[in-house]
Amino acid sequence: DIYATTTIGDRLDLIANQFYKDVDLWWIIATANPGIARRDSLCLKPGIEIRIPRDVNGIISEFEELNSR
Repeated sequence: DIYATTTIGDRLDLIANQFYKDVDLWWIIATANPGIARRDSLCLKPGIEIRIPRDVNGIISEFEELNSR
């Protein structure tokens, strides 16, 4: 996984686009950072360390499997 410190103007969707090339995957970063990233806002406070999971395909596969039941 990648750990990054947020700066002014960082948003979950923009970070997802930077690392995953898909703004719709913001929820992966939000889920990986409970208590830090709020699920009701894409904005992040500056100066906090967040975890950005690398195994996006594995996370999406697990999500799809759980939701197919």
